[in-house]
Amino acid sequence: MVTNEPRETSCATTKLLLTYVRARGGDAAVADVIERSGVEHTVAELEDTSRWVSHASRLRLFEAATAVVGHDRVMVEVGAAALRNGLRSVVVPMLRAAGSPREAYRRLPTTMQHLTTTSTLRVLVSSDNDASIAVLRAEGFEHSRHDCEYAQGLLSAVPALWGLPPAVVTHSPSSVEDPEECRFDVRWGSPARPSGVRRRRRELEADLAALRVQMHELQVAASDLVASQDVRTVLDRIVDHAATVTDAPAYLLVVDDAAGIGPLVRSSGLTSEREALLARRLAVDESLGADALIVDVASSRRVHGRLVALYAPGAGENSQSRELLEAYAHHAAAALDLLTALEDSRREERRAADLLTLAHDLATARDDVAVAQVLADALPQIVGCRASTVMQWDAALGSFRVIAAAGLGPVESDLVLSTVFRADQIPEIVGMLTHHGPMLVDVRTASPVLQQVLRTTGSQSVVVVPLLAGDELMGVATAGFSGLIDGTVEHREALARIAGMSDQGATALQNARLLATVRHQSQHDALTGLPNRLLFVRLLDEALRAAGTGSGTAVLFCDLDRFKHINDGLGHAAGDELLRQVSARLRGEVRPGDAVGRLGGDEFAVLLAEIDDERQPFAVATRLVDALDEPFRIEGREVRITASVGVAIHTGTNGRGDKLLAASDSAMYIAKQSGRNQVAIAGESLARRIVPSLEAELSKAAGAGELRLHFQPVVDVSGTDELTVVGAEALLRWHHPRLGLLAPGAFLPLAEEAGLVTDLDLWALDAACKQLAVWPPPSAGPLHVAVNLASASLVDARLVPAVRTALTTYGLQPSQLHLELVESRSLIDLPGVIDRMDELRQLGVRISLDDFGTGYSTLAWLQALPVDQIKIDRSFIMQLPKHGASLAVVRGVLALARELGIEVIAEGVEEPDQLAMLREIGCELVQGFLLGRPAPELDQSQPVVGGGS
Repeated sequence: MVTNEPRETSCATTKLLLTYVRARGGDAAVADVIERSGVEHTVAELEDTSRWVSHASRLRLFEAATAVVGHDRVMVEVGAAALRNGLRSVVVPMLRAAGSPREAYRRLPTTMQHLTTTSTLRVLVSSDNDASIAVLRAEGFEHSRHDCEYAQGLLSAVPALWGLPPAVVTHSPSSVEDPEECRFDVRWGSPARPSGVRRRRRELEADLAALRVQMHELQVAASDLVASQDVRTVLDRIVDHAATVTDAPAYLLVVDDAAGIGPLVRSSGLTSEREALLARRLAVDESLGADALIVDVASSRRVHGRLVALYAPGAGENSQSRELLEAYAHHAAAALDLLTALEDSRREERRAADLLTLAHDLATARDDVAVAQVLADALPQIVGCRASTVMQWDAALGSFRVIAAAGLGPVESDLVLSTVFRADQIPEIVGMLTHHGPMLVDVRTASPVLQQVLRTTGSQSVVVVPLLAGDELMGVATAGFSGLIDGTVEHREALARIAGMSDQGATALQNARLLATVRHQSQHDALTGLPNRLLFVRLLDEALRAAGTGSGTAVLFCDLDRFKHINDGLGHAAGDELLRQVSARLRGEVRPGDAVGRLGGDEFAVLLAEIDDERQPFAVATRLVDALDEPFRIEGREVRITASVGVAIHTGTNGRGDKLLAASDSAMYIAKQSGRNQVAIAGESLARRIVPSLEAELSKAAGAGELRLHFQPVVDVSGTDELTVVGAEALLRWHHPRLGLLAPGAFLPLAEEAGLVTDLDLWALDAACKQLAVWPPPSAGPLHVAVNLASASLVDARLVPAVRTALTTYGLQPSQLHLELVESRSLIDLPGVIDRMDELRQLGVRISLDDFGTGYSTLAWLQALPVDQIKIDRSFIMQLPKHGASLAVVRGVLALARELGIEVIAEGVEEPDQLAMLREIGCELVQGFLLGRPAPELDQSQPVVGGGS
């Protein structure tokens, strides 16, 4: 329950409400009420009559219950059923002790204080058989019709305490005049009047029954106190059960701690600030006021502390409450006596038992962290310390790190687990590394770092013992004590007990590490560190066994496309590195709880558990395909690869892992047969779930009329004033039917991998020449068109015939066709490349080297390669005129090109300052957004600087 919520309504009321709802709709209806109300409480908390909630929570629960049950008189019935549904037991005896309905109604104002602090009740008029009663809401609290109806039902239930029919309760007309007040007229029947002796006997029996209820509550509370052997639990129960024997809304318990650390304080119905204030005042015997009932928690052996019942202002105490509270406090003291008497014998018994089980627990621990935790948990019981830690030594970093702790609170535990104890900062570590022997560290003489840790964790002394496996230091075990123990019997006993434990712990740590290494190697792929097929199948079987009726489990079988080309072309070392990077990328695309495994070779699998939507595995598989489509960096090279993924899904229980894995494998092969680089789903939905492969679509793009050319002008800027368009670069575009217009970067890498790039280049060559033939020549002379070629296209046997055909078909001069090649090591590595370039030049076609300065070439290539033109890469032009180094490079290229008779084009010109600088240093041909953007048609008009379209 939220501790800072105002204590305004007893949970006796919410228990009545939930009991009523459960009787009509079961536990599902109760859960519905809590969900609709939005209160942050569990059912158990709302049915704990020792707790309180806010008035706002009460009203939300009333509203929700009315909606769930479905009629307007729900709250009247809840109140009317109060007695049979367990109204707070301390209230019923108070009303029954009144002796008659009339007197019970007169006592209601006092009784109401035990149920709510947000309203008061006044008896305006009363007689033997009727009364006029007003319920007034306290200032600042919302008035509610449901509150009035609940009060109406409670008022009707009172006569049942004497075996009478429910009272007839009606709203008084005056209640309309004051909306903050509910007034009721109450009428009840008269009991048959027996003789005086019989009447007196009946009254005594009723009083005795009420007293029995209270005594029963006292006995139940006493039994519960001795049912636990934990001091903290008993203290909490003492406070909680006090409300069952007296009728105060709040309680305070202060007892002495047997360890001598300080008083232990518990409370019910108080804020933390109020609890601390009253505890301090009680410690110095300062009065807590007339509304506080204080009794000693004392036995014949000792006084443990004091218990305080805090009543509402003006309520005061009564003799019966004091007697019951004193009796209850005596039972509480007896329970604490029992705990104190048993503590020593239990401690020794635990030590003996822990010594017998420690060896077994250490032997069965699965890893070094589990071994450390077993050791840390055993130290306080066996050694008698208040807290313990086990630290692991990292020789590479020269530091200790805590991997297990026991006996510390959450704050202290977080502190030690997050602290790294470095040898260069803590002199005590140097001594431990030198002598490999036990040492005592106390707060008075510790180095500053350890001193701060000791003070924060509340330890005055710490015994530190090394964990040695032969001569290897694996770590240390520490035992912390509240007091200074140097030279004491406690110190000697601690050293004797911890010495044997440290030997066992060090051996267990060494064995656990060896076991963990062997276990990991047997279940994980050595190259990627992923689960191997054996472990993946086990994880799959476990997920299927744990799946619920409506829960889905999916396997994504992922196979890399053309992975053999990577091994053959780059070598097995590059292939291994690619597999490692693929595994990392796959792990990054799934949830932390999902499993990724390498089944062998270039096959991976992904396990998705607890799926509530069958579209989820398909979405994940698509994400994996897209992620692997991004380029990898292997040994300084950009490598691209695609993947085919098969998906199989099982929903519900009784799934078989081998069948699910086989189904996903089969679906993967269907994805490969459909063009690779896509997802296929096993089962009936396979046909509608296959995503068309870009590779398959690209192979049909030319025939389907989806390819386009855009043209970017090449401009002569050598004139004084005029800028003249002298040609254009043809840039390929793919008008994809689903994805729209795609730039070359989106599909050319795939075309190269799939061997389609030459087909695209030959189509672009023909289309560019066809378009050039219809452009009207400007006055300055014929235009030229530049077509980009891949290295593979340059050496393809179809290229030269295609060039001849295009020039002849469209009546072009050979010099109008420029073939652009991106400078690359492949130009030199490809056999016959220079011969092919010479052959093209003999036809009269001009050869251009694109992106010059960015690849593997040097200026010496200009002498080795038969080229007519170079295009200075945009990365140099972008730096003009701000960076002198780029200017120097451009000047140098221009100078060398002039000497060799090679034409130069500067590409990527986007700013007027760049153009001005290029003209100044003598660059005559330029290309860039400043002078014209790529477009389906070439604009031959004189370019306007900055206004290119």
